[in-house]
Amino acid sequence: MAQRHDTDIRVKVENDGEQIIINATFTVPVEPQLAWAVLTDFDNIPNFISSVQSSKVVGRSGNDVHVAQYAVEKYAFLTISLESVRKINLTPFRKIHERMISGSMRKMEETTQLLPEGNHTRIVYRAEIIPDVWILRFIGPHFIENEAQKQFQEISNEIMRRKRVLASG
Repeated sequence: MAQRHDTDIRVKVENDGEQIIINATFTVPVEPQLAWAVLTDFDNIPNFISSVQSSKVVGRSGNDVHVAQYAVEKYAFLTISLESVRKINLTPFRKIHERMISGSMRKMEETTQLLPEGNHTRIVYRAEIIPDVWILRFIGPHFIENEAQKQFQEISNEIMRRKRVLASG
């Protein structure tokens, strides 16, 4: 069981019935390189993000990576399966830009920035999503916000777990 690291995670969701915009930010007490190692560990994401069932690098060229993912979200009595292949452009230790090139969304574009702040790293995330799964257009921002909050908490927990492993090694 992963140890919980309490992080002040701020998530704001806008859902106009067509497009969903998610903005999130949180800070972890690590150097950007360690946060980067977790955020770009695409093949191991299912080990620390509970909704992701599979994640695999399917191609790589320079700073561009193609990743296939399958996730399952649960909403009340519904189970929503989400598949995607993403083209991810990496600017090491600073920015991750993801664009879905195929999958169960009409559009999914995400940007994650890592901003050093002393011996901490602020992680700033923005996603613009146009769902192809009809129910996602009608799910309230509260559900989406809770799911995003949970994922970022799981990422933060993994960052802190790896920090402890490095400190003990």
